[in-house]
Amino acid sequence: MSKVVRIAALFSHPIQYFAPLFRALASRPDVDLTTYLCSRQGLEEYVDPGFGKAVSWDIPLLEGYRYKFLPNLRRGQGARGFFSLINPAIVRELQRERYDALWVHGYMHATNWLAFLAARVTDTPILLRGESNLLRPRPWWVRLVKGVVLRALLSQVSACLYIGTRNREYYEHYGVPDERLFFTPYCVDNAFFQAQADHFRPQRNKLREEFGIVDDRPVILFCGKLIPKKQPLRLLEAFAQVRRDFPCALLYVGDGALRSEIEERIELENIPDVRITGFLNQSEVPKAYTAADVLVLPSTWEGGDSETWGLVVNEGMNFGLPIVVTDQVGCAPDLVREGENGYVVPYHSVEELEKALEKLVADPERRYAFGQRSLEIIQGWDIDHTVEGIVHAAKLVGET
Repeated sequence: MSKVVRIAALFSHPIQYFAPLFRALASRPDVDLTTYLCSRQGLEEYVDPGFGKAVSWDIPLLEGYRYKFLPNLRRGQGARGFFSLINPAIVRELQRERYDALWVHGYMHATNWLAFLAARVTDTPILLRGESNLLRPRPWWVRLVKGVVLRALLSQVSACLYIGTRNREYYEHYGVPDERLFFTPYCVDNAFFQAQADHFRPQRNKLREEFGIVDDRPVILFCGKLIPKKQPLRLLEAFAQVRRDFPCALLYVGDGALRSEIEERIELENIPDVRITGFLNQSEVPKAYTAADVLVLPSTWEGGDSETWGLVVNEGMNFGLPIVVTDQVGCAPDLVREGENGYVVPYHSVEELEKALEKLVADPERRYAFGQRSLEIIQGWDIDHTVEGIVHAAKLVGET
């Protein structure tokens, strides 16, 4: 019987993407997991600034694993900035429980740094996992400060759990050696999404009609917040060019600050076959993936923000969709194989985006082949692989 490893996981709030991972970890006989949550954001309706509307998730976020909510000194703040989460109780928990490892997601809240300090005092090994990469340009003074602060922090971390190629490059840039790097692929619940794909596939024509698509023309899907970082207007421009030569439709699933501008542009330029659904919850999004033929994520870096990964790509691949992303999307080197399951285009080029879309819209055999390759690739980016990486790292650092 393998030794049971006791892991404390520190997260800002219940997150729909991580609940299945917590459940998988908690189900292992060799893991004793306690998840600490710094706020209740996500459990009740809250205003998401990206979507620009009140959001309440319709899937279970707290089932199947042990969790504790830590009192937050900044009541009602949610996870909205560094000082929005100040939960000193994490110090007492680490002192009392003496875990084999502390798994911290990122370093962007004050509580994370309290946990880092407490872990050092209690000699608890730290596992750090986040989404950071080097894609976003920064001023020289930010690079200087980060170089000093992050090198100091990462020198005290027992293991960095990298989620993909760009994330590994980030840790290497700040001096983390190979022996402290552990692969824990960034994933969604593949089993759930593939089951949803099987369930909805016989209803595909009906679902397309519900989205306003009445024939078999290819549907290009954008799924996310309608904000500058994700460049939905650039996608609209590229689509308008493709649509002049090939019958196709564009489906925006999401909401946000740019929605009104997109609608104005559609009307002003008389662009046909564009639909905007607004926000769709987790149980509704699979219907859009089923109705679609191509998934596009045309993100850039904007206003201090960037597309550190892009989990909608994982989701779309589980539905057998070909993928088009820009070179500023964090998952691009790992999930999008050029000419195999999709295309990676320069973030600033409408022309290259148009060419990539045209290749897929014009060729149903290519779309099918690329979609099948997406299904093959995504098998290696699942919860089981992620759990193995986390447990391996926790056991290894617990022994040293």
